[in-house]
Amino acid sequence: MPFCGPHRTALPIRLPPALFLELQNEVECSRNDAKSIYERFRKLAPSGYLTLSKFQECLGLLGTLGKLFSESMFIAFDRNGDGYLDFVEYARAVLTMLNGSELHRMELSYRIVRTTSSYECCGHHRGAVYASGKVKEEIGKGCIDMEGFQTLVKDITATRNVLIGQEFNYYTPEYVAEIFTNHASLCDDGVKRISQHDFNRAVHCSREFVELLGAPGSHCAVEASLVTPGAAKLPPCIQGGCLTKMGSDDTIGRKGKTYINRTNALRQRQSTRTAVHTLNRRGGGLAQRVSSRRGLAVYFGHERWNDVINMMIGLGLSARRVYREITDTIALSDFREKRIFSISPNAMLGVEPSLNFVEQEADACNFKGDPHKVIFTEHAPLIFKRLRRLMNLSEEEYIQSVGPEHLVGNMVLGNISTLSELVSEGKSGALFYFTANGRLVLKTVTPKCAEFVQEWLPSYYEHVRKHPNTLITRFVGLFSMTQSKDRGVPTYFMVMNNVFYSSVAIHRRYDLKGSWVGRSVPLYERKDHTVALKDCDMVELKEFLELGEDVSAGFFEALQHDVEFLSRSMLLDYSLLLGIHYRSMSEDDVDWDNRVDQQQASCLMARGRDRLYFLGIIDVLTPWNFVKRAESAWRRIQTLNSPGVSCINPQQYGQRFMKFIKNRTQ
Repeated sequence: MPFCGPHRTALPIRLPPALFLELQNEVECSRNDAKSIYERFRKLAPSGYLTLSKFQECLGLLGTLGKLFSESMFIAFDRNGDGYLDFVEYARAVLTMLNGSELHRMELSYRIVRTTSSYECCGHHRGAVYASGKVKEEIGKGCIDMEGFQTLVKDITATRNVLIGQEFNYYTPEYVAEIFTNHASLCDDGVKRISQHDFNRAVHCSREFVELLGAPGSHCAVEASLVTPGAAKLPPCIQGGCLTKMGSDDTIGRKGKTYINRTNALRQRQSTRTAVHTLNRRGGGLAQRVSSRRGLAVYFGHERWNDVINMMIGLGLSARRVYREITDTIALSDFREKRIFSISPNAMLGVEPSLNFVEQEADACNFKGDPHKVIFTEHAPLIFKRLRRLMNLSEEEYIQSVGPEHLVGNMVLGNISTLSELVSEGKSGALFYFTANGRLVLKTVTPKCAEFVQEWLPSYYEHVRKHPNTLITRFVGLFSMTQSKDRGVPTYFMVMNNVFYSSVAIHRRYDLKGSWVGRSVPLYERKDHTVALKDCDMVELKEFLELGEDVSAGFFEALQHDVEFLSRSMLLDYSLLLGIHYRSMSEDDVDWDNRVDQQQASCLMARGRDRLYFLGIIDVLTPWNFVKRAESAWRRIQTLNSPGVSCINPQQYGQRFMKFIKNRTQ
């Protein structure tokens, strides 16, 4: 395809109103969304026209390793076939894949798949065919044929194999042909091809067809506030398992949706600026680039796209590597053990694109000769593997949650919402990344916090072992990632459970600390059910935990053990995250007649069987150090020694916390 075009003038700094109106005519979007994508597009293509090579570059490893895939995407996005993506073409594709309607996603997905078929039917080299305009002609009139479909499936499988670092069994040509034939229609010339209608039906009703395209045969539903009104949910015939408990046995035989139920904490502008300023002085790497803008989706071309991809690859690789089998005994050295390996792309001319995975010693880690290398470190691997077992999280489920297996397939289906819409930034300036199935959460932490976790880990492990029903956040991994572009400064992040991962929607949520100074949400924020209300709001709304005597006794026994442990650990600022599902508002399949497993303290049913409670203690990594002592003293002066400030010594904090929860329980 041509890379030399007519002279281009630079794009204006601000989004021109005419471009915004043109984009609105193509896809539903807000002005803020359009502005955000426009800023990124200007950095990618200052001239206003994005070339194929630059597009592949912004895809990162997906562009390097999946040439056929990236070219198919580019051509599908290039609606006018001029060999470039202008802003409207680029933004329309991004917005469609983030939160477009089912109709628009299926149309885009079909164009991506059909592009490969069009190349095959042309029978020439892709670049020459695209430059001649023949592909545009074929795309406009053709359907998906057998040969093109076989080629796409093979490329998707090959790309996935590279990303996961192991050989996934290729589908046999006979099997692919059988699936293709089952869903194709006979054309006038006697040849079977897949039309748009055939494609939509196959995606909706055939798990095998979806899996051939590299996507999971299941579907996660995100609460409505995270998607546009037109955003579609696939029909029940391809919706996968629903999980209410954290046990791996619950993945079998369930029907319906799995809700990720992300909570949007209320964020104040001033505290945000302060947190980011503090982080910029203390932190480094990925977290150091966090801005004061919240909740931006991570999509191809986004400044953190490569970071997220590298995290997924590193996590998937570390989870698959056979290290050492768990034994009955634990040594202190297990808590300080590290596994270090490097990841680097191999895209030499004449060599099939691949990734090099090399396990390394700590003193051998450097970036000499390879600026694209990523050094990934897993801390205390055997301890966290034990912790995953204690929460009934199988290694297979863990790999499926954190790895990049289905990333390519989801994008082929015109959908990156499972990756992008679930990324948000918390009040502390840390990056939160919810895994594609919503079961786990990744959170960046400062080096000082990571060091504290390693020191605290033996006590935490012993507490979880003795109290399997603990409500404290289940930490299942601690990692660091070092990239050359970050000047060798590592980014630390932890993997933990998502308290609100469930088979029902969360209708109301609270973040409860037991304090009352500044613990309320403005009225206008309460309209968004994903905003966590606070202590004073719960009192004002006269909300109670309505538990029966038996349920209440088990709940407070677990809570008391946890609070005593956190107090002994000299920790404070933790919260009880409470999510409520109301029977009167429920549109989910809930058996209200059967009691919830009372051995699982994180999910309780109200005594009136009219609501479900999801609970967990979060934000437990704040130690009572010099900074917190100084903050406590200052807050006492500022509030005339009010006992309602959040920052007080851990023993008092725990007592006040327990008192508030008991007072709000009936």
